[in-house]
Amino acid sequence: MTSIKAIKKSTTAQVDAVLKDVPKIIAAFESALSTHFAAPSPSELENAYAATLKSSPNAINTPLVSALSSYKDLLAQTIDNIQLFERFIVLHIPQMEDGNNFGVTVQMTVGKALKETRESLLKQMDSVVTYYNSRADAVEKLSLEKSTKTVSSTSSKTDSSKDEEKKESTTESTDVKTVSTESKTYDFRLMALAALDVNAYMSSKAGLVDTFNDFLMVVDNIEKNKLKLTSPKGSSGGNSMGMY
Repeated sequence: MTSIKAIKKSTTAQVDAVLKDVPKIIAAFESALSTHFAAPSPSELENAYAATLKSSPNAINTPLVSALSSYKDLLAQTIDNIQLFERFIVLHIPQMEDGNNFGVTVQMTVGKALKETRESLLKQMDSVVTYYNSRADAVEKLSLEKSTKTVSSTSSKTDSSKDEEKKESTTESTDVKTVSTESKTYDFRLMALAALDVNAYMSSKAGLVDTFNDFLMVVDNIEKNKLKLTSPKGSSGGNSMGMY
């Protein structure tokens, strides 16, 4: 059975590993921003999306989906790291006693900031799901051509006393019908769809930048206050490290 002491040791090692990998994580954020979110302007992006939609209105916006996937991965990783830091702080809270509680106050303050940041980032996940639902509705409103396929099959069997006269036949027919609906608002629907994609792009870019900033803030707080977080009472009783 794993002990609290073992979990504390393992968590501390994981936190040290994350802090060591901070340069790599920062590089991952910068790479995602430069690779997936480098559009020169919303208007140029909208024109590019509209041109693609004109020829393939029901096609998946592959570049945007790729950008959203990168955003979700970094968002999820940041949430995981914050939860690790929260566990790290909780496991280092000392036994309650009178006096010299400044270090504990630091732990509680940093822990509160981590919790609020995590809850804020979790809400960003919902925006991605909302986009997919909204896009599906927008594509449906385009009133594109729809095909229906009907397959019918009939089978008959004749038996007689002689084996050579036993017969079985099957007939199958397929009927495909294409229904085309002309919409006077088609062009505006395409514009709305392109605008929806641009909005998702801008929201995700802003969300990724916010996540990046939150990660930097969290790591900065952990690194600056690590001594107080791990030894809130002080290793020799004379430590007076502040929050900043």
